[in-house]
Amino acid sequence: MSHAHHFLERLDRVTRAQTEFALGLYRDPDAVRFVLDRVRLPPTADRVALALDDAREGPFVVVTNTGRFVTCLGRGMRHELPTVPRDQLDALLAKVAEKRVLRELAQRELRNDEEEGELFQRIFSRGRRLAREDFRAISAFEAMFGSTPHILMLEVVVDVVKMREAMTRGAHRITRIKAPTAKALERQDRLTWGIGHLMVLSGAGERRDRDEILDLASSHKGSPTLACSVQEGLTFCLRAAWAAARFGKPTIPAYKHALGEARDWLQALDAAMGLGAIGLRHAGTLPDVKRILQAQAARDAAESPESSTGFRGRIAEEVIKTIELAEERAEVTHKIGCELCTFQGQHLPEGHPLRFATPESVPPELARTAVLAFDGDVRSASFLNLALAALPVAARARAEDFYFPREAVRAWLGEWTPEETLERLKGLAEATPKKEPMRAEKGPGRNEQCPCGSGRKWKKCHGAGRAP
Repeated sequence: MSHAHHFLERLDRVTRAQTEFALGLYRDPDAVRFVLDRVRLPPTADRVALALDDAREGPFVVVTNTGRFVTCLGRGMRHELPTVPRDQLDALLAKVAEKRVLRELAQRELRNDEEEGELFQRIFSRGRRLAREDFRAISAFEAMFGSTPHILMLEVVVDVVKMREAMTRGAHRITRIKAPTAKALERQDRLTWGIGHLMVLSGAGERRDRDEILDLASSHKGSPTLACSVQEGLTFCLRAAWAAARFGKPTIPAYKHALGEARDWLQALDAAMGLGAIGLRHAGTLPDVKRILQAQAARDAAESPESSTGFRGRIAEEVIKTIELAEERAEVTHKIGCELCTFQGQHLPEGHPLRFATPESVPPELARTAVLAFDGDVRSASFLNLALAALPVAARARAEDFYFPREAVRAWLGEWTPEETLERLKGLAEATPKKEPMRAEKGPGRNEQCPCGSGRKWKKCHGAGRAP
């Protein structure tokens, strides 16, 4: 008798409702394999018990580690197999259902001349105008991506930063945009926003993919989200913080190290906001997160006011305040989001669904995205304060909350223009401190007294033998 027949015959050991659930699993081998791929099993386990009710008492469906059905154990029947509890089983099956819905949405999103694999190209072709529908369609294939989005982000950021530095230096001199310049500006725009989209995809990936990302980050001894934060826009810092929250507790040591070793305020901001987001999303980690931030603030407070690393402690203090006032700051963020939506829709005709008469009439979901997707320069004090205020919202957000629905993208953002990216570069140039050229200090004249205090002339003391 085959295992499958044996399983079917033993269904008389369970209730009718449990029989229907077990048969549902039997008819859906893809779902069973999905579950087995995502539970932690001992390497030697060749069979697994799936709990139909209580994880200790049963009943259980027994399957092989490849998903073949073996038997059904009634309530109270003992076994020594690794067990998948019913609540974990239900959660994983819900993910299967969600992914299938996303695949159907993705199929509807495809153009007639577009294949499934080409959806990923929208990340680098739509820039800021990647809509929520686009992101949902792309994320339907996240199981195929693995850690690829994160690796690709690390590769792209090197070119983007170099290109941005070169273009920022000359941005203020551009008075008329010619075709080659427009093309360069478009490339800068698409790659910059591509990094933001890849960061969200990295955070939205499955836990096994996130483990690969953490291994990659630990080999570099740095923050796994800094590549996104260095784009210096408010939305990029919030996406990085959101991804940190998704990576969770295992990344706390990496962010602690990154904060302590930060060489500039943007690195410190990425690390401190990452820690804050982890604590806000995972309550169990909050005590550890606050201790790390408080210790950093105390270390920097003990140093002299002239210390070049005091920014670490100041940023840590601001994140601590945000954590302590999380609910209050979430309310402030909501109000700002409502005001942004009202402003965005004021040019639309009367009666348009995205023109709001008052901030109070803005849907909460839309107000949330208005802040999370806002590209304000965090070098500006007002936008930095907004980034910190929005941290509790970002930490608990969904991946799709960073994207406007397509209707809003079309109504509010319109078509991309080279001037849009040029203005962003000019803003970064104005906010970036100019490096003063190094000048040699003027020494004493040959006939002046030597500064050593000997009373002799420079030319007959420490300046003896030196060329005039």
